[in-house]
Amino acid sequence: MCGVGGNGDAVGATVRGRADVWADIEREVGRRYRYTLCLYNGSNTKVKDALKNRALFTPLLRRICQRTGIRLVGKKYDVGGKCVCGGANSTSGRLTYSYPIAPVDILDILPLIKHAAAVSGETFVPCPFYGSAGSPSLHVLLSDAKAMYEHGHAHMNAGNLSLALEFSQEAASLYQRVVETPLHSQISRCLKLISAAHFHGDDHAHSIASAAKYLAVSVSLGGFDCAEALNAHISMANSLLTAGRVKQGLKHLRAMQFLMELMTGPNYSEISSTYYKIGAQYYECGRVDDALRFYKLAAACTNDDRMIGCIISRSTAMALVRVGKFKEAYEIEKKAYQSYTAFLGDEHDATKASLNAVMQFMQLAVEQGKVKAVQEQKLTEQKAADAVADQIIKADEDADEGKKKKKKSKKKKKKPAAVAAQDSEQSD
Repeated sequence: MCGVGGNGDAVGATVRGRADVWADIEREVGRRYRYTLCLYNGSNTKVKDALKNRALFTPLLRRICQRTGIRLVGKKYDVGGKCVCGGANSTSGRLTYSYPIAPVDILDILPLIKHAAAVSGETFVPCPFYGSAGSPSLHVLLSDAKAMYEHGHAHMNAGNLSLALEFSQEAASLYQRVVETPLHSQISRCLKLISAAHFHGDDHAHSIASAAKYLAVSVSLGGFDCAEALNAHISMANSLLTAGRVKQGLKHLRAMQFLMELMTGPNYSEISSTYYKIGAQYYECGRVDDALRFYKLAAACTNDDRMIGCIISRSTAMALVRVGKFKEAYEIEKKAYQSYTAFLGDEHDATKASLNAVMQFMQLAVEQGKVKAVQEQKLTEQKAADAVADQIIKADEDADEGKKKKKKSKKKKKKPAAVAAQDSEQSD
């Protein structure tokens, strides 16, 4: 039969390679959005080197899988480097090998359906197979749930915490009745609002519980590296630290720092603030060396807010004072004072406080230098005295050694005369 089987013309002779796929993507993006892709597939070597740290391939891979319903084996993929689209068998036209994602790495492909209660572009969810036709009161309850959430948000902005809590809890209940599952993006937002209401009302136990639910729902919906999971870690960290549970709060701060660098790259401005918050917690716990380490990391990161940079510099100077490094503290505080003067002026309270700190640190550094000079002088004198003592001891040892040698030589001279006298007596 013509056109049937491995040698027929019904199967293509080759599988489209990476260049062909990217050419179609770039053509379609240019046609739809009048935009030229330059971040993930730049042909210029200089552009590739400049944007290498900005292209975050792992979050992109996760989002593609979430949007298309593809399920991959959970392992580390070497994305962003060399890849192989293994071509095709010349007889069957089937894919033989690919790297870094092989055909055997694809576990499943889930069909997606458009959800009626979608928000902010999150329109598609995995298709359920339990035969439910959805809530019959969907069109009635969905508008009510939206109205409840909006009222709760408005009362939260107005400071009416009790009403905000009441409306947000009711909205979460209505949304769960509408979508028939607690795993929905709008339910996670309701949990976030509930946690914030408890937090501002100083009810830390309920705030932590709501934030934990918010984190669980967010991770279940978008994975551990989605934006909602990052916001949930922020809520958990704030609630735990305010409640005095520093150890657990630091874990969520480190999770925030990791997700920020993973999702947004090393140039995201909030990374510096997160490092500073971690260092501040270590400083309050008395672990000054660890605080200095995180302060230095915060200062090395990109930060668009110059005032945050001044605060980091001042905190670093205070930590250096705690460990006795007054000269380094003076230099860093001086830079902070110059920044305050440039942006706030000489008459601002922060500038005056920084100036007072500069004067104090300079005085401490001068006193430390004087003490160090005296100590160095004493050490030099002690070394000189030790050297003189060593020379005297060595001279005495040399003199004793010379006396011992003289005594030995006298004994050797006396011994032959005695032997001669003994021999003369024996001859007589």
